[in-house]
Amino acid sequence: MAQPKITPTSKGKARPSILGVVNGLSREAIKALPAVPYQSWLGTVGLAVAVGIAYFMAALFGLALRANTGTSIFWPGAGISVAALIVWGPTARLPVSAGVVVATVVSNLMIGKNPWLAVAFGFVNAGQALLAAGLIERWFGRSLKLGDVSQSLGFLAAATTGAAVGAMGATIAVGFIEPTASSFTVWRFWFASCLLGVVTVAPLLVGFAEAVRNRISSRRELVEGAVGVVALVALSVFVISLPQGPWSTALPIALVFPVLLWVAVRCRPVFSAAAGFVVALTVIWSLTFSVGHFGDTSIALTDRILAAQTIVLTGAVLALVVAALFDDRRRSEVVLKQSNQRLQLALNGAELGAFSADFATGHLECDLRTARMHGHNVPPTTIKESRRFVHRSDLAHIDAAFAKARATGRVWNAEYRVVHPSNHPHAGETRWVVVESSIVLDARGMPTGLLGVTRDITSRKLAEQALAERNLQLALAGRAGRVGSFAYDIDTERMQISAGYAAIHGFPDGTTEIARSEWQLNMHPEDRVRWEALRSRAYRERCDEYTGEYRIVRPGSEIRWIEARVFVSYDGDGRPRRAVGVDIDVTARKRADEHQDTLNAELDHRVKNALATVSAIAAHTKAASSSVDDFVAALDGRIRSMATTHELLSARRWHGVSLTELVRRELAPYATRNNTEIGGPEVTLSAHAGQVVSMVLHELVTNAAKHGALSVHDGRISVHWRSGVNRNAGAPIVIEWQESGGPTVRSPDTPGYGAEVIRDLIPYELGGTVDLAFASEGLQCKVEIPAEWVGDGTRSCGTLNAAERPLHKAS
Repeated sequence: MAQPKITPTSKGKARPSILGVVNGLSREAIKALPAVPYQSWLGTVGLAVAVGIAYFMAALFGLALRANTGTSIFWPGAGISVAALIVWGPTARLPVSAGVVVATVVSNLMIGKNPWLAVAFGFVNAGQALLAAGLIERWFGRSLKLGDVSQSLGFLAAATTGAAVGAMGATIAVGFIEPTASSFTVWRFWFASCLLGVVTVAPLLVGFAEAVRNRISSRRELVEGAVGVVALVALSVFVISLPQGPWSTALPIALVFPVLLWVAVRCRPVFSAAAGFVVALTVIWSLTFSVGHFGDTSIALTDRILAAQTIVLTGAVLALVVAALFDDRRRSEVVLKQSNQRLQLALNGAELGAFSADFATGHLECDLRTARMHGHNVPPTTIKESRRFVHRSDLAHIDAAFAKARATGRVWNAEYRVVHPSNHPHAGETRWVVVESSIVLDARGMPTGLLGVTRDITSRKLAEQALAERNLQLALAGRAGRVGSFAYDIDTERMQISAGYAAIHGFPDGTTEIARSEWQLNMHPEDRVRWEALRSRAYRERCDEYTGEYRIVRPGSEIRWIEARVFVSYDGDGRPRRAVGVDIDVTARKRADEHQDTLNAELDHRVKNALATVSAIAAHTKAASSSVDDFVAALDGRIRSMATTHELLSARRWHGVSLTELVRRELAPYATRNNTEIGGPEVTLSAHAGQVVSMVLHELVTNAAKHGALSVHDGRISVHWRSGVNRNAGAPIVIEWQESGGPTVRSPDTPGYGAEVIRDLIPYELGGTVDLAFASEGLQCKVEIPAEWVGDGTRSCGTLNAAERPLHKAS
């Protein structure tokens, strides 16, 4: 019978494996081989010779394991040819085929086969190897990965197809040349022996080549794999050599299978392939040399051959598939681990926390970052516990959003505040957290859990708050200053406008966009042509900026003046594309300009009145003076008093003067941090009353500086006022002056000019009362001013030290 043979699928890139096995090259020598050793004629011939020698040696080995029928039941050469094509690829087809044909012919002639049959077997062996390799290359490309389940199953399918087709070719050849056996028997023995050779030998060689390319760095894996293979050899020999007994079927499985499974689970597929190979050799050796169970002559030889081939094939396929399953799982675990690492890096880079929750149990799993965001130093384990530090005011809207998301089975996103406890790095802080998650649904579409991420958005919230406040400030400033901004798209003729712009032009609140036609309707008809001419000229001359003034007609026919400043951007062709600018309501300025002449005339009138008043004062003073010096002093004091009062009244546009400001002004030159105290409701005196009261206060301060509390370091003056009794409306204003800490006060024998002013001016000018007392501990003065001299009412302003607020002296 012809020696079965299967060729490897043309796939892999591992070129040195076969030569290393055949010639005993070291791993370094294999790696040193050129990438494609058969691209030259010398390399092609060398590869053909190497494959031929390896195939010939395998053929002799297979022939040595023939059963008494003279038929080879295991053809390892088929595995060598297929592995060679997988490792070196399609360009190795010619040298591999040539080596296989020559080795087959020579080996068959050595055992006395018909030369024509030997040649036919050579071409059949080469053809089936090319078919199997071609199918693998078509299905999986140039690289075959035995650790991939689908590719392992594809390899088995290709090997089975190649062996089946080769068996048909051999059967046809035998039928033409030596028709001595039944066609089915020939086909069956050829198919089984070739398939057995491919399944047990090819994975081992392909895996070895892969191990050479990607060196096994784990010493543990090497040790475990070697120990497992040696243990399998020992156990296989032991089990097969046992005599017939009840254990004949159960014991091999009980002893061999766990070790085979161990190797497949813990090591790369190459070790499982080696394990399958040694088990196959052990079984075939037992059958060939009639040892153990397979050597039982009481069982028909054909049955023993079939049993042996079935066990070997089943074991090899099982080892290959199981190894692929677990190798695929190991790769998946590595990929998953790397994916988790990348995910964690991404989460760390984005400062995100991750979590998952189970609705049925309320169990929560989260990382430390999520826990820290929610105020926990140790990750919480329940949903309820995770909400412990969430701001109470936010729980209601969180629950509402969560209930809605759970009902719809969609995403759940929420923003809320977390108040961190005292033992937390952010103790006492209120920070913002955002959750972005998805509802997990079961097969029935029912929500079962939650997967999501969390992020601390406190910085963003603070920035949003600051931006909102700034925008509000700008809007308020725009409204107050009547300034608005706009952006105009020249192609679409649409304008984006600010709130200030809308307020200036009278558009409804909330208007953010208008058409240019709306803006034109808003402009005064007399100014449209002039403004359009200005605009067209700016575009024509490619001006980056132009300014101008125009009038607008607001709702209600109100006319206002606008000053516009516009900045224009152009495209590469010089066409205007976009304009941005600001509009300023300058109506007040325009009206001020219109009234300038009137104001000048009013100024002339007031100057004439002031000069007339000074003239009257001078005449009155002259009449009351006994000498020129007295006249000059009196006139100077009164003019200065009038000037100070005039200054204060001018600041209020002659609408009255603040009593607080009068007191501060008079005390300012003498006030230190603790020597003065003023307080009382805010009172606005009429212009005339302010002049009178300021003169009285001036005399009190001057007297205190010369003779009273302000003349010594420890002296103190207290000035308080109130609005009558029980603050009744229409009650007089009562001012109380109290000095303390100064020199001992004695009542003067003859009242001076200052005392007369203090006592007489208020009653005479305002109809009020004055109570001036020269108490020994300090001067006291109580003044009552009728309510009719109060200009704008009163409001409480509390008590303060005069020295603690800035005081403005008259210039």
